[in-house]
Amino acid sequence: MRNLVWWIVYIVVAVWLQKFIPGLDALVPGLIVCLQEKNRQQTFLFLLFCVVLQEGTGTLPFGASIIWYGFVFTCFYAGGWFFMAGNQGFVFLLSVALAAGRGLLFIGMSELQQLPLDTQVVVPQCLAQVFFTPIIWLLSGASRRKYKLQVS
Repeated sequence: MRNLVWWIVYIVVAVWLQKFIPGLDALVPGLIVCLQEKNRQQTFLFLLFCVVLQEGTGTLPFGASIIWYGFVFTCFYAGGWFFMAGNQGFVFLLSVALAAGRGLLFIGMSELQQLPLDTQVVVPQCLAQVFFTPIIWLLSGASRRKYKLQVS
């Protein structure tokens, strides 16, 4: 029950952050935490919630969030072959890769919809992903460790 409460609080805070920091996907650090904990059921449920939430509220065509979270999985596991997945440096490099992928996703999806793309909007959003992902990951990881110590 405590695990469910922690994730509900995380999701509420992440959605709130996304409202105030345009272009930031604050759910990605939670997905990284899920992947690091290696709990498949928890990861699946969190990922399902993320996809439903992002597809329902996003402005890009259907499938963009599926591609986005698939890219997160690919980068996490590919990077895990070369680095320790719990390392702060790994998460920073992962956030740089995710920001680049996010920019490419915006470019690709805007081309599909034949929408003009304003790079003055996309670049700051990608930079927000680079800098806020490690911070959110650190804070959520610290609170998860504190949570696990209290439960044990």
